[in-house]
Amino acid sequence: MKAILLIATAAIVSFAANAPAQEMPGGLWEIKTKMDMPGLPPEMAAKMGAHTMTHCVKPGERKWNEQRNPNDRTDKQCEQTDMKVDGNKVSWKMACKDGTTGEGTVTHNGKDAYKMDMAMNSPRGNMKIQTEGKRIADTCEKK
Repeated sequence: MKAILLIATAAIVSFAANAPAQEMPGGLWEIKTKMDMPGLPPEMAAKMGAHTMTHCVKPGERKWNEQRNPNDRTDKQCEQTDMKVDGNKVSWKMACKDGTTGEGTVTHNGKDAYKMDMAMNSPRGNMKIQTEGKRIADTCEKK
């Protein structure tokens, strides 16, 4: 279970690993993630369900393609394949040494928002992940 969550987390933050290098706009980002794993006990499903977090990105700090690319990890447990960029949409597939496979798409809605849908199939269970990110402030400074 923990391995599935680690793989899913890596995939979420690496959605545009090979897309053209565009700057992720600086500011405060709100990221909503919803995970669904059929067959989980209700108490675990409640913990994994929907989460919202904020993340500060400093101007010039990140490119969309520099988001913790799992292909750069030294342990090389998973590999992204079939990366395609079509306009504002990025799609990919992934395969891991433990038999986990997955695929996903990210759609950029302008420069300040994106939506990701991903499905993973693992020997330990299947998972669907939906993520929406949007820039909610031009700066991370508290007023």
